[in-house]
Amino acid sequence: MMEETEKELVNKQITNETMRRQQEILSRLLESEKAEREREQDEQRKSNEAKNQNLSNPGQFLEYKRLKEKELELLNTVPLSLTPYYKEKVNNYFNSLNK
Repeated sequence: MMEETEKELVNKQITNETMRRQQEILSRLLESEKAEREREQDEQRKSNEAKNQNLSNPGQFLEYKRLKEKELELLNTVPLSLTPYYKEKVNNYFNSLNK
């Protein structure tokens, strides 16, 4: 549309159609400028920097760890009636947990 208007201006052939087209171009440019300004000021588009937060609960973790150690101790103390192959596997497993 701008090219047509430009041609008509260069050729000095200004008509009512040229004026109407120029008004439409101007209104579209103003709408575009307004939308760009709104995008810059839009609060939703602002990003907030992530904050370092410790979300752990050490009391519950320590309780869980204590219960787990009790279970392992119970498994170690109760004699199992296993074949020597599986006894060795169980011992290897518990040794790997203690490391």
